Amino acid sequence: MRRYQLVWLLSVFGTMVAMLASPWVGTAPLAYGAAQEQAGYSDFSYNYSNVVTPTADKPQSKLWFNDGFWWASMFNNTNSPRPAFHIYRLDLATQNWIDTGTEIDERPSTQGDFLWDDTSGKLYAVSGSYSVDGRYTRYGYDPAQKKYTREVGPVVVRPGGGESISLERDSTGRLWVTFTQSNQVYVNRSTSSDAVWGTPFIIPGARTIDPDDISGIVSYRDASGGKIGVLWSNHVVPSSMYYAIHKDGDADTAWQPIETIYTAKCAADDHMNIKSIQADSTGTIYAVVKTSFGDSGCGGNGTSPLIRLVVRKPTGVWTATTFGTVGDDHTRPILLLDTTNRKIYIFATSPTSCGVIYMKSTSMDAPSFPAGKGTPFIQSKTYTCINNATSTKQTLNAYTGLVVLAADESKSWYLHNYLSLGTPQPRLLFNQEPANTQLSQAFGAQPVVVAQNAQGKPDSTFNGPITLSIKSGTGTAGAALLGTVTRNAVNGVASFTDLAINKAGGGYQLMASAAGYLGATSVAFDITKIDQVLAIEQIPMKRYGDPAFSVSATALISGTSQPSGLAVSYADANPSDACTVAGSSVQITGVGACTIRASQAGDATYAAVTADTTVTVQKANQSIVFPDMPIKRFGDPPFAVNATATSGLAVSLSASGACKVSGNMVTLTSTGTCTIRASQAGSALYNPAPDVSRDVRSNYMTYLPVGQS
Repeated sequence: MRRYQLVWLLSVFGTMVAMLASPWVGTAPLAYGAAQEQAGYSDFSYNYSNVVTPTADKPQSKLWFNDGFWWASMFNNTNSPRPAFHIYRLDLATQNWIDTGTEIDERPSTQGDFLWDDTSGKLYAVSGSYSVDGRYTRYGYDPAQKKYTREVGPVVVRPGGGESISLERDSTGRLWVTFTQSNQVYVNRSTSSDAVWGTPFIIPGARTIDPDDISGIVSYRDASGGKIGVLWSNHVVPSSMYYAIHKDGDADTAWQPIETIYTAKCAADDHMNIKSIQADSTGTIYAVVKTSFGDSGCGGNGTSPLIRLVVRKPTGVWTATTFGTVGDDHTRPILLLDTTNRKIYIFATSPTSCGVIYMKSTSMDAPSFPAGKGTPFIQSKTYTCINNATSTKQTLNAYTGLVVLAADESKSWYLHNYLSLGTPQPRLLFNQEPANTQLSQAFGAQPVVVAQNAQGKPDSTFNGPITLSIKSGTGTAGAALLGTVTRNAVNGVASFTDLAINKAGGGYQLMASAAGYLGATSVAFDITKIDQVLAIEQIPMKRYGDPAFSVSATALISGTSQPSGLAVSYADANPSDACTVAGSSVQITGVGACTIRASQAGDATYAAVTADTTVTVQKANQSIVFPDMPIKRFGDPPFAVNATATSGLAVSLSASGACKVSGNMVTLTSTGTCTIRASQAGSALYNPAPDVSRDVRSNYMTYLPVGQS
């Protein structure tokens, strides 16, 4: 269960002998002669201080297929120019590994993970160990020279040591790594470019794990788009296997809820290898994992499952199939996917200490493995401690065949084997894949299809027609491929220029066909609806009390002044705002912001769009109506005055001069001028009214004869 079996200590004398016996790299790449073994081929020595498990670790892949060749990261233990991991090419005819001289990592204790990407034409790599930083590098490939050149790095993507680091590239081109460190599951990602990376962070929601737990990473696509998945073990009770998903394009720390694959006593172990079919849009994930049921105290027996194939369907449901039992004593499994035969291949060591690499295969569609250890795939009478099988992240087929590399860790020796997956035939390949675009608009990246001969090389003699069509069952039913769908190849290459699709949908794939060639299927891509924007008529400032007004907006095709012709609806953006909306009519109900939301729901052609417009509603103005005062005489009884505000709010009165006021009653206190001031201070809805003053003149009371006035 735990990390590695006994690390074989090499004496200084043994190391020197091995170095002297190793081939030296001169001006030309050297081929290391392969010897036929009981199963597979023995290769060459990697004997060097601190190089212990160069084909480990479980989630990693040391091999890749490109340009008709298998390639590998292998340790060159010579001193020319220095001992280091190099890129090697496999000569299938002789089963020899040829050193290309390209250095990967000079640190002998490191273990690397490698991803070849056909779309970008780049090789991506990370490497590190328990005691040194995890570093990222990128390589370009020269097909004429059959050689790789470092373009980026090394860039530290994991400061310090940690458990196995592995790498993937998402559908947007961003790179992701995962590793475990300090009892936590981490990820990191590139940011503005391959050369610029962020700070590692713990997957949101992940629980603290055991120091020995590890994680693995996979890139895949389902109906909702591209995703990154991270699988990890957790020995902490209850022992579980977990899986987390990040949708391409989401915020870095926005992860979907963690899925539990299964939970039981001793259910988890730190052995896993995870894969997807890169060109598939079904979103099916395949992983091979190990349990701890065979460990002391776990209660297992010889028939308990030790190695399991777990498969995740797009529904999120995981199923488990037993590959090997505790009695079979397998360890360090890896998994490969063969699309030509729709098979899953699993390779594992038995016994668990080291020994033979065994193989079993099963159908992708109905997995079921035969009982027993399986068929020996790498076995030797000389090298009897073979372990840590490794291969590629890529999907395999009849053109690639299958290669597995392993190492005898007692004698520091590489071994490998090759398996044909069928007879290659002339075929078509997408050299440039169609890219996501909008409905009825030309693809941003137009397809380029290349004809290959049976040897997997470009067929420059082919100048016939190549036709593209939408793969049945992908995208939206009834969609049509627009543009010139048939092009004549020129020296085996057909370049398309004006293709589009007339219905929106996710997971479209194109099929390429030509007489005498096996067809090709593109990667999945999406056709999105045409974007709309809303042009909203500007609304002037309003005041409380203004009459209801209308709002008007027009849906336009994005980037143009052309209307889409679809009706726009309106609603309150915030029910607590200073207005209510009914249809296109807006009724002012308060003071402040009145935010109106215009919406166009979209249809089969146009995407939905919403836009808000905000009108400022200010307080209403008010005035005071205060009639002129009658002439009074000192001594007249108190009299009422009547002042009102146009707002209906209460008016307050104050007096100065020859009178006093109580409420609205005025009492003359002497002769002279009595001034009455009417005021209204305003409210939440009204501004203060301008004060209005009225004068009352009073004289001494005069007694006149009866009948006179």
